[in-house]
Amino acid sequence: MAALVTEGIPAQVALELGNRLGISQEKLAELIFLPKRTLHRRIEQGERLKQDESERVLRLYSLYARAVEVFEDEKRAARWFSSRPKALGGKTPLQFMGTEPGARWVEDILGRIEQGVFS
Repeated sequence: MAALVTEGIPAQVALELGNRLGISQEKLAELIFLPKRTLHRRIEQGERLKQDESERVLRLYSLYARAVEVFEDEKRAARWFSSRPKALGGKTPLQFMGTEPGARWVEDILGRIEQGVFS
């Protein structure tokens, strides 16, 4: 993973992750702190993301994979990221995933769901 992040994740891979999460290209760009036009250009030209952008994509992917594991279904996992669990104070998990502390909180909540503490 370290080598992949260092060389940069292909922008197309980020787009595919956004599609799995059911989010727009604009929302994806926002989550990885990249201007929408820059993301679009990199996708169109087959470019790779920079290291910091790649790290954020990897963080999103890790949380998505964890949610699929917890919910045992890709569609249910994707829907959960747009839901508003009480544990997040009425915000969506996606709203928390843009920062490392927020992502860790989402990961913690997924662990609680898996243990049956939240539904």
